[in-house]
Amino acid sequence: MKLFHAKTLLLLTAFLYCQFSFCQKKISLPDTVAIRHSLNEALQLSKKNYDSAVNKCNDIVQLTEKHHLKLLSATAFDVLAEIMLASGKMAAVRKYDSLVLPVATQFRDTNLIINAKNREGIYLLEQGKNAEAAANFQSILDMRLEKAQSIKTAEVYSNMASVYMHLSKNNEAMKWFLKALRLYEKHGSDAGLGETYSNISSVYYLMGRPNEAISFQQKSISHREKLNDIQGLIIPHINIGQLYILKDSMGLALDHLKRAVVYAEKINNIKLKASAYSGMSTYYIRAKDYKQALEWQNKSIALFEETDNQTMLSRLYVSAGNLASATNDSIGALAYYQKGLALSQKMGNKENIGNAYEKMSNFYFAHKDYQQAYQYFKIYTSYRDTIATASALANIEKIKIEYETEKKDNEILRLANEQRIKELQIEKQKALLEGNLLEAERKENEIELLSKAKELQELKIKQQDEELEKQVLLARNNEQQLQLAEKEKQLQQKQLRNSNLIRNFILGGVLLLGLVGYFLFNRYQLRRKIKEQEALLAVRNNIAKDLHDEIGSTLTSIKILSEVSEKNLQKDQARTSAFLQKITEQSAAVQQGISDIVWAVKPENDKLENMVIRMREYAAQTLESKNVHTVINIDEQVLDKTLDMNQRRDLLLVFKEAVNNIAKYAGASQVQVNLEKINNDLQLQVVDDGCGFDAARQTSSSGLKNMQARAASLKGTLDIHSKPGKGTAITLRIPTT
Repeated sequence: MKLFHAKTLLLLTAFLYCQFSFCQKKISLPDTVAIRHSLNEALQLSKKNYDSAVNKCNDIVQLTEKHHLKLLSATAFDVLAEIMLASGKMAAVRKYDSLVLPVATQFRDTNLIINAKNREGIYLLEQGKNAEAAANFQSILDMRLEKAQSIKTAEVYSNMASVYMHLSKNNEAMKWFLKALRLYEKHGSDAGLGETYSNISSVYYLMGRPNEAISFQQKSISHREKLNDIQGLIIPHINIGQLYILKDSMGLALDHLKRAVVYAEKINNIKLKASAYSGMSTYYIRAKDYKQALEWQNKSIALFEETDNQTMLSRLYVSAGNLASATNDSIGALAYYQKGLALSQKMGNKENIGNAYEKMSNFYFAHKDYQQAYQYFKIYTSYRDTIATASALANIEKIKIEYETEKKDNEILRLANEQRIKELQIEKQKALLEGNLLEAERKENEIELLSKAKELQELKIKQQDEELEKQVLLARNNEQQLQLAEKEKQLQQKQLRNSNLIRNFILGGVLLLGLVGYFLFNRYQLRRKIKEQEALLAVRNNIAKDLHDEIGSTLTSIKILSEVSEKNLQKDQARTSAFLQKITEQSAAVQQGISDIVWAVKPENDKLENMVIRMREYAAQTLESKNVHTVINIDEQVLDKTLDMNQRRDLLLVFKEAVNNIAKYAGASQVQVNLEKINNDLQLQVVDDGCGFDAARQTSSSGLKNMQARAASLKGTLDIHSKPGKGTAITLRIPTT
């Protein structure tokens, strides 16, 4: 959220100039101008050098108080409050605002009042008082900001959006952020745009859309870099680093997080340094370097302790406890858990209290102290159920109010309809008396329509009454559940006295779970081994089938041809030569078939990239000798696709059959092969400009039938388009995962 604006301060100081011209006669005009200029310098300097900015403001406070310039002193306190807010020192912010508001109210200085109330809203938001924060921001808008549509208006819009983010109402938050964005664009504020883009990124992150979140963080960084806004660059670099961690882009994440640390240490801003250190801790947690993560977490905790951000600290202590436990520092872990629990109880934050008890339960369970683990787990569940029930009751109460409001509106509408029906009946009687039957009929129709509308309205009111009654019953049921939860909590405290029995029960349960787990794990391993054996058997069967189908029949043919050749060797040498040529061709086919089977079995050929290489080789060997010009187009998207052994084999054999048919029968001069991804399917298309054939005519050829059978085994489709003299197009389309 935006903390202060230089343009607003300039307007403020211009206003102060007029005030001092009439009310403050103890200081000359040049001195007043110099003071205003110094305040503006301090505001800008705070982004780079916090200590120098604070010292400059304190000097101005001494000067203005010496000359009794109350309003100008209040302005200096206002700047100090903004600087403290940027550093996260909320106690100091409230101290300075207590000095600003009385003077601002006395002099009716609207700008100072708005600034102080805006900071009050931010404080309430950090304390988790969302409704009060929203009311505070709305009161500021009602003063004059809504009408002014200034940069300050945009800042308050952004703060209002933050309220809805805390309430997990992301759609509402986005609406307010977009309103702020439009104003920043209108005023050409790169600083405001940079901040709002970062906030919109956070909404996208909460909506589970990390890619959009990264895009908006990059826009934020771009605008901040234009201004060389080192302070403003820290949070976007932290946020984008966290987003890259979510996407497992650890190198990019570390780069951005390191930049955030460098920038934060350069300007020495406590709050931003703490956030940057916490970001680094998150990185090392993801990298499972828990020792490094704990070191960064401790640095962050030390700084947040200075800012007294109790909400953040309560969670950081528990997180540090988890890290200490991961590094086998049990004493340190317990100390952190106790700190987090104590702080959460002090704040009365039930969610954080429940979180602390849950993590402590996990800690004791890991250390086999099952009694203590069970005790903390029961306390955790009671807090969890209480939070859930309270939330449900609040939602039901809201629904009840909405229903009652709508019911009143419907009742008003029903009464209005009744009144209008009476008026129409009078008008109808008048029309009948005057003999105007057409007007009387028109009034009768209108009465009938209103009567039906009235019936519908009454039915709707009845339905709403039933729905409201149902919601009331649900609310009572939830109240009873809350009471039961409280009684259960008391019962749990009694049950804790039977600690030995509980401990033995847990030990027995854990042992039983261990035995069941061991049994299930062994069963799982056995089933997996059986599946692997079945898969291996299937592979063997497929290889045997392939060898039988592809090789066996060909070898039989070679044997027959050899015997015939031997008998005809002396009688008919020409015929014998033809038989020997066939033997040569079929031997080559056998060799190629064995090569294809071996190639399909090898797991390194899973990727289509390797199949494409084999397709190119086969096309070149088969078609180039026939002087056929071949063009092969491969969609790059398919190269990383993988197919199993059977899919590879069937796809390759369909392709080879198509190419082989072109070489044997087509008499083509041009062939084009396309392999591409269409939606989630893989499509192979082989097109030639050869003689073609009548695709509708039945043939005795087994080649086309084999291609159709292989397409069916691939769960795909094979389309053959051909006409005599117009070439042939074969299209195979198969699904992929």
